Amino acid sequence: MCVLCRTTLREYVESLPEDFKEYYVQRGIVSNRFLDNLWDTIEKKKHIPAIVLVADGQTPPRILGEKFVLGSDFKVLDGLQRSSRLKEAWEAVEFYNSLDDSDASITPVKFARIHSEQLRKRDINSSLFQRIVKARREGSVLTELFENNSLWVEIWFNLNDSSQIQKMLVLNAGHKAVNIKHQVELLFIGYLPILQDALGGAKIIREKEQSSLSYSKNREHGEFHFSHLISAFVSLNAGKPVTTNADFSASRSFDDVDDADTLLGTDQDLLISFSDLLQSLDRNLVTEDGVKWLGREVVLVGIFGAIGAYARETDIPLSAALKEMTRCVPLFAASLDLEAFEKVRNSLDLSKVNLGSVNKNAVYKATLDFLKNPSSEPIAWGLYFRGQA
Repeated sequence: MCVLCRTTLREYVESLPEDFKEYYVQRGIVSNRFLDNLWDTIEKKKHIPAIVLVADGQTPPRILGEKFVLGSDFKVLDGLQRSSRLKEAWEAVEFYNSLDDSDASITPVKFARIHSEQLRKRDINSSLFQRIVKARREGSVLTELFENNSLWVEIWFNLNDSSQIQKMLVLNAGHKAVNIKHQVELLFIGYLPILQDALGGAKIIREKEQSSLSYSKNREHGEFHFSHLISAFVSLNAGKPVTTNADFSASRSFDDVDDADTLLGTDQDLLISFSDLLQSLDRNLVTEDGVKWLGREVVLVGIFGAIGAYARETDIPLSAALKEMTRCVPLFAASLDLEAFEKVRNSLDLSKVNLGSVNKNAVYKATLDFLKNPSSEPIAWGLYFRGQA
């Protein structure tokens, strides 16, 4: 159920939960110079686009026009950037109202500089504060700008996690695109706590914390990127390397599922076997080249896609194939010859091949052949990269 309500800016910002920026569906606060100018909209009392909220455990109003008090247990589904700027502006107004600004000879810029340390502590943008000082000196009653300005909020009730994620992706479809890796992570967010428990002391990094591109370049021993784990697990189930691109995200978003736990049709034991293999790979690939190699998504989807294919070819459960590979990891690590891998990889003509596709297919075929005949003999990467193996 959804209701449309009108509130004042002050009522809205004062009702925002302290952790409203932490809702896992959201990608976090982003830089946007147009949103940074939201103060002009407030000062001129212009329309602010509606904000979409999700109310948990609350009873919606039953009668049209009935006054409704929104409790503190709600989440911002769409409008996080506007909410953040509105909150910052209100806190800047409150801070300004606590100061003595009787000396008109002090310019707004200098006034902000005098209070710069307090502004930093409150995470208030200096430029915004200067504009607020200027507005007050020109006659604006600052609190009235928030008390007399209206905001429309669309409030959804009784949405489960899967529905919230799907609605957020639809709401953002016409805006600046939500990072694909972030979308994929949201679709499989139900597996994050299970994987984290299974991986023990290993650190799982989310896209909102560090981009997968940055992670791949700077991976440290004991770290995994959540989006890479999802890609690897999907590849395991598919029995081939799977690219989690925009098409994949869209297809998963609109699958007829009730909650995240049914997305892959798997169980917790399989996730644990999956995690055991990851830990074994991490323990055996401790050189600088090994740590970097394991941080590539194409490597993980190649390895786990091959394990899925091996399970199908030998007609054994996925969990059994994972355990077999885990037992063979020391041999596998010894056979990798990562110096040769990099040399062949860097010799490819990028104008003629898709490097990502060639990489994952080479790892996939080499891993599948290894599973069929485990050996510490160096892998002939030149044959796999050129499709001759």
